[in-house]
Amino acid sequence: MELVKIVILEDEKEHSDKLISFLNQYSQETGKVSFDIRLYEAPLEFMETFRYDADIIFLDIQMPGMTGMDVAHEIRKQDQDVTLIFITALTQYAVEGYSVQAEDYILKPISYPEFKMKMVRSLSRIVLKGGKYLTFINNETIQKVSLDSITYIETDMHRLLFHDNEGFCFVKHQSMKECEEELKGTDFLRINSSYLVNLRYAVNISNGDMLLNDGTRLKISRPRMSEVCSEFAQFKK
Repeated sequence: MELVKIVILEDEKEHSDKLISFLNQYSQETGKVSFDIRLYEAPLEFMETFRYDADIIFLDIQMPGMTGMDVAHEIRKQDQDVTLIFITALTQYAVEGYSVQAEDYILKPISYPEFKMKMVRSLSRIVLKGGKYLTFINNETIQKVSLDSITYIETDMHRLLFHDNEGFCFVKHQSMKECEEELKGTDFLRINSSYLVNLRYAVNISNGDMLLNDGTRLKISRPRMSEVCSEFAQFKK
């Protein structure tokens, strides 16, 4: 099941609750996608704490202090790829949305048939744009890296090291358990307590190690050996 990160910026609880219920309904109906949902009620709170790692952001247009359009312009300074969907009672904002490359807009009051139609279209375009990305933030610099380019992930104290197919290493402060949960439904397989491997880059299992196409050897734990061999063989089929 694909995990999609959703952010909602909406100051009216009635509308945010309805949006969350529609997301859950969509997930249950399709059985193919689950949503990690974060909710913000105020633009300033959003601007101060948002990590720029979302796949889709729902933005209310009319909010006190700062409009959704203002927030969208700030988002685009940092992230050109995230999908923006405006929530508004006024169709006049749809034209202005082109200035921030908004994907779509949903009119209030929100109805499920319209919401579902927008989600199908938005999710299909996310796939066409290149699939899932990981976001890394270092010294206030934001970098998006394709998940498909990551060969393996390893633990290093209280952080994770993400190794890519060009020899670069990216750092994220996250637990291996959280990362494994986030990558469910992808080609990553946990081979021991310290490693998650992208099976796209695995070429063989030999002498208790998993061999990657760049020559890297990673130890497979004994308790996981049977499962890893089975998953590896199934993947190669």
